[in-house]
Amino acid sequence: MATLESLLSQQILGNLAADILAPEPPVLGLIQASQLVDGPTPKGKTRIFLNWTAPTKNEVIGGELLKNPDNTPDFAEGTNGAVHELQFDPVITGSYSVYERTAASGSQTTLSASVIHGQRTINVVTPVPIDVVPNAVLVIEDGISGKEEYVEVKSVNTGTGGIVLKNGLYYTHASGAAVKAVTLTAKTETTHYTFNLPTGVITEVTGGFTSGNKIVVKYQTTLQDLDHYELYRIPGNSTVSVPNKTNVLAASGVVTVNNAITSAATFFQDQSLGDSDNGKSFTYYLFAVDTQGNASYLMSEITIENLHLAFVELIGTVVQNLSTEVSSNKVVAFWDAVSDPNVDGYNIYRTPGVTFNPATAQKVNSALIPKGNGRISFDDSSGNLTNRRPGNEVSFPVNGQTFAYKIETEDTLTSWSDGTTNVPTLDDTAAKTAGVGDGTGGR
Repeated sequence: MATLESLLSQQILGNLAADILAPEPPVLGLIQASQLVDGPTPKGKTRIFLNWTAPTKNEVIGGELLKNPDNTPDFAEGTNGAVHELQFDPVITGSYSVYERTAASGSQTTLSASVIHGQRTINVVTPVPIDVVPNAVLVIEDGISGKEEYVEVKSVNTGTGGIVLKNGLYYTHASGAAVKAVTLTAKTETTHYTFNLPTGVITEVTGGFTSGNKIVVKYQTTLQDLDHYELYRIPGNSTVSVPNKTNVLAASGVVTVNNAITSAATFFQDQSLGDSDNGKSFTYYLFAVDTQGNASYLMSEITIENLHLAFVELIGTVVQNLSTEVSSNKVVAFWDAVSDPNVDGYNIYRTPGVTFNPATAQKVNSALIPKGNGRISFDDSSGNLTNRRPGNEVSFPVNGQTFAYKIETEDTLTSWSDGTTNVPTLDDTAAKTAGVGDGTGGR
């Protein structure tokens, strides 16, 4: 009995697609707060509605060494017409710079901790070489196939060896990887090279480069692989110092609002807030995430750059247990004090008749009614000389009249990302009628 064996098949290649850096962060725009008041939540629950502009680019590739398919450097040839190709395309007009490496430092250090794809901070062994300074260009793993890359320094802590980079790393690097400064000479388009942006092909021009030198390119592509958005909420209004997704998720009290918002979305409403959150402050973080799971990196230096996050203060609680005491030419309104941390006090509004009408409402108090504790009261009569507006502005009650009252909580002034402020506006969703204590009044 013969054993039959097939011939080997034809060779096929299994090249995996390269993992480009994350999308740029979406830019938050108008942020709106509304309040839901229903039977189960008479105190009200804030709804935060966030809008954003979708990213159109991936993050900047800060220093790609041009390479051959086998990962060896694609050195300059120094001849007219020599071509080199970037790893990704199409390249965005005006986003690129092409350099020729012309020198390297004689001093080097090493990474003191490993780093990953997209990371914008590195730590090196001290003492830090004197030429590792802001705006310097560093090469990591010089001469190591498939690992060599170039990064620009944003800031340096010479005491700790911490270095902040202007753009994210492309490769992962292990602790102990070599780091040193290099000199990159900027080249001029048309004089030294031409660039086909749709294909990412650079063509040398006569005299543009020195044969055997390395070519490094900083560039940005159109959006490649946005998959979804992720929205997180942290108590308070202090930003995470290094606001990548890992650190945001590690922050105290973080809540995942939604980690699977479709890539087609440009808005989302947070409906997870409870009435126990009323009057509190929160910070929202919105990440764009690609198909490989890379989340956009969020800048942290100054608030004006943080268009990916929003500081919000929730609307105050609707006051509860309203009641009134009516006597001759006098109405005293009572309600339970609100315990919200950001509530400053209350305003009381009045309209004639049994139904509150915001079109004819008048603010009765002359100064903010203090927040207080326990039961709060307001005297609507000529006998209130403390915090009631004078009779020539708002008439005093007279026997035989009927009034509807509405009490609103007023919170701390809050700046929103679009420059508006969280100033309470009159709302006609709830009202109080003199002598009727149904507990439905409030903001």
